[in-house]
Amino acid sequence: MSSWFRCCVALIAIAPSWLCAQVNTQAGASYPNRTVKIIAPYAPGGSVDALAREFAQAYTTALGKSFIVENRAGAGGNVGLGILARAPGDGYTLGLGAANMLATNRFLYTNLPFDTLTDFVPVAFIGRVPFILVAHPSVPADNLKDLIAVMKSKKMEFNYGSSGIGNTAHLFGELFKSKAGVEMVHVPFKSSGEATQEVVAGRLQLQFGTPVELLPQIARGAVKAIAIAGPKRLNLLPATPTMAEMGMTGFESPTWFGIITPKGTPKEVIALLNEETRKAIVQPALRARLDQTGVEPQYMSPEQFKNFLLEETAKWEVIVKQSGAKLN
Repeated sequence: MSSWFRCCVALIAIAPSWLCAQVNTQAGASYPNRTVKIIAPYAPGGSVDALAREFAQAYTTALGKSFIVENRAGAGGNVGLGILARAPGDGYTLGLGAANMLATNRFLYTNLPFDTLTDFVPVAFIGRVPFILVAHPSVPADNLKDLIAVMKSKKMEFNYGSSGIGNTAHLFGELFKSKAGVEMVHVPFKSSGEATQEVVAGRLQLQFGTPVELLPQIARGAVKAIAIAGPKRLNLLPATPTMAEMGMTGFESPTWFGIITPKGTPKEVIALLNEETRKAIVQPALRARLDQTGVEPQYMSPEQFKNFLLEETAKWEVIVKQSGAKLN
């Protein structure tokens, strides 16, 4: 075989990978040159939808092409993620993911048609929403230490509510039971607002909920704040310590949100969207709107977001298995 022939064979062998690299590079350089769709896997009106629309507008303004939101609700976000997993990895279909969709659903649902760790690429972390652990005023405890002591005394029964089996608030309750060594019964409702009303009425004793839901009730004395389930104290509740401050770790990431895309998306596109997200979350107007929804913005590189997702997946696997929760 002549050296000329061997050279031709080698060039033919590497041509596909070289061509693919060229296409990806060009795609990143020209992106976006048409409308980009962001799948919000929940119905309009909730946090997922609101955040998708905020960042669609931010990307549209920054990149000069339309980013539109498509709501594809169902099965705790699995319907929307299934559509996203089947989309081309070209950067023109993105998704707004949350903690339950990306870290807990894989252990709650059987036979998911996608793998959150291999079918999606983390693009940009948006932020976290802390929870507040609240109690009805009749509970004779004003801090976490006293609450656990009362619960262990068995002098009264404890029930806690959430917006349904398998959601983050439910699983946080299971985590609390495990770490504190206490017993309480989970009562699921159709919405977290219904659970809050049951605590206000005294039919439930405890609830993990978001600041948006619970701060008004705390302000009027309908419930009392016991601890913050999040990485730091809330500005509006400066005297209420975090659970970590009270010696109970593992409650630093109640729920969180981020932008994801199908596997195969060019790295240049991911880098561009990550940078535009970083710029967006420090803009005063957007930051103020995030504050209103209880989201504490936080920047992560794509690699940091990937590592965070791996850590969250490992953490929630244990919690879900301990809870025994299963959904079809």
